[in-house]
Amino acid sequence: MRSLAALALAALLLTACGGALTGPPPRPTVAVVTAEGPYFTAFDSADDWLVGGSERSSGAVIDGVYRLAIEEPGIIAWTRQTRAFGDGVYEVDAQLVSGPEASAFGLLLMGSSDLQSFVYAMITGDGRYDVGYCERACQTHESLVGGFTLSHAILVDYQPNHLRVELRNGELTFSVNGTPVATVQGIQTGKGLVGFIGESGAYAGFEASFDNLQITPSEG
Repeated sequence: MRSLAALALAALLLTACGGALTGPPPRPTVAVVTAEGPYFTAFDSADDWLVGGSERSSGAVIDGVYRLAIEEPGIIAWTRQTRAFGDGVYEVDAQLVSGPEASAFGLLLMGSSDLQSFVYAMITGDGRYDVGYCERACQTHESLVGGFTLSHAILVDYQPNHLRVELRNGELTFSVNGTPVATVQGIQTGKGLVGFIGESGAYAGFEASFDNLQITPSEG
């Protein structure tokens, strides 16, 4: 059983059971694309990012970073901003600030307008990574790389890591600190929302920070 918390202005909380998916990841649907071209934020302000919280999770821009905090074990929480992107390169500096090193955090990609479906690429503070997708707000979800997998490219002991995801023609390549750790074929790409995601472990919550988010859409 997993409890899910989606960060929104109303701090909406969801609960659901996990389950396996079959077939390719869902194609996202997005109502409006409000802008074109590259995107960069150093989180000097919240801009169009969702901030707010509940008893279980919160998101805020503090001291030049976006901080995602999960207060309880066994929680998945995510947040997003308002622009939509498709094929291209997504990069961010991510760091576990506090909590157990088994905590997971990373990028949410190609989210539907209601964030009912999306692809994610995460790492843990103890040096593992995962790439997968969620449907129905993660009531059903599946890892596309066989679950969290150890990689020596990931820096542990609460050090910052540079995450890079490239989406191109249905292929996703996930790199950490310049080293490719996973390549997944058959991603049904389309423009979707981008955000951050975290998952607490079995024993406690945690806090992660994100900075210097840069998105470079593919040409053409």
